[in-house]
Amino acid sequence: DYLADKHGFRQKYLDTLYRYAKFQYECGNYSGAAEYLYFFRVLVPATDRNALNSLWGKLASEILMQNWEAAMEDLTRLRETIDNNTVSSPLQSLQQRTWLIHWSLFVFFNHPKGRDNIIELFLYQPQYLNAIQTMCPHILRYLTTAVITNKDVRKRRQVLKDLVKVIQQESYTYKDPITEFVECLYVNFDFDSAQKKLRECEAVLVNDFFLVA
Repeated sequence: DYLADKHGFRQKYLDTLYRYAKFQYECGNYSGAAEYLYFFRVLVPATDRNALNSLWGKLASEILMQNWEAAMEDLTRLRETIDNNTVSSPLQSLQQRTWLIHWSLFVFFNHPKGRDNIIELFLYQPQYLNAIQTMCPHILRYLTTAVITNKDVRKRRQVLKDLVKVIQQESYTYKDPITEFVECLYVNFDFDSAQKKLRECEAVLVNDFFLVA
């Protein structure tokens, strides 16, 4: 309102700014897109029709530039926007969370604190755990890997107990060598099968984009 009253700023200018940012993104100028989307986000209210899209675009730009600190901030901001959205239907919110879960893998597996954050978001935030169980149980592979490779031994023990419960619940809909390894070791106490699954994990790890490193 201030810009409109004092400087004659119009909504169409914001629409033009958004389209120009989108154009920069489509041309591969991700730094330019990120900059314009930042200003767009500052100027528009959360109710603007392009507000949510601008957050996705900003996150995508930072991921493609491998700016992991900025990407983590954008991921947090996007999550807060989705979680506080009272306009979207439950199904739309579920879809948004599912997308966020998948996009977050790029950030979590490259940011220094990503392994802790993936555990906190995927395992201990009910809305996101529900999204994984409902829409994308294959994400359990990445959650399991984050738990197993967590360097905090004391924390890992407690988290493993919680993870095992989820793996058991979802074992009828999703299994892979990584989740089966945990199940063999911590549920069935079948160490021979665990060794077999561990060998199978090697093939999974070298062929998975996020886990190969």
